[in-house]
Amino acid sequence: MVSIPGITEIIRDPSGVPGMDQITDGGFPKETNILLLGPTGAGKSSMCIQFTKCGLELGEQVLYISTQLPLYDMRAKMRQLGLDTGKYEDEGNLVLVNPLSKEISGADTDEQMQAARFVEVEHNITTIASLINEGKRKLMKDQIRIVIDSLTGLLLNTSDEGLHELYRLIETITRRVRLQKHVALFTLAPAIDERTIERLKFIMDGVMEFKVELDFDTPERKLIIHNLLFTDKAIGRYNYILTPDGIILNRY
Repeated sequence: MVSIPGITEIIRDPSGVPGMDQITDGGFPKETNILLLGPTGAGKSSMCIQFTKCGLELGEQVLYISTQLPLYDMRAKMRQLGLDTGKYEDEGNLVLVNPLSKEISGADTDEQMQAARFVEVEHNITTIASLINEGKRKLMKDQIRIVIDSLTGLLLNTSDEGLHELYRLIETITRRVRLQKHVALFTLAPAIDERTIERLKFIMDGVMEFKVELDFDTPERKLIIHNLLFTDKAIGRYNYILTPDGIILNRY
């Protein structure tokens, strides 16, 4: 098992409600691809960063792929959640990639200038795949954690004609995760059409859905675990809140 973000020290409850690792019977199994589905601001990226932080603290390696933020802003967001990326990047245990702006950790480029030149996905699938592979080659351990935050950025920059190649890329990534015994988190916003969402769910080994109801003085947040491969205990609904330290979870 690969522990879920927080290793029960971020996702926990002071009243004694089991942490996320216990709820899922030990964490995310190796060889699995998990889809985090939910609206902007629901906490998907926070969970990805906590997943990254805890893996690094355990001595694991992480490939973090963002299609939303240039590397400079990615690092700033991670610092807000207590992850100082500099140490881990210098050690070679964390590689950051933005395939749309063609940025990768350690590259000798002006990141702020580079970040303004976003590529069109459908004409650059090969380039995007090469950047992801280059990032992975920088990590030497056999088993790593992979984050792709988010698939939305790829899908929204692809025409209907280019979707076939993009799906092939996603399927290739998920297949390699299983073969090489990695664990991967993918995020997706529900703004994508339902058919695409269902197709991506079919590709994945588990789905965790974030729902946020804003029609209250305090936003009501729910995490629905639809399924996780090899974790029968995981299916269920949970209330959660976002904090500067991550997510706090309660069964309801």
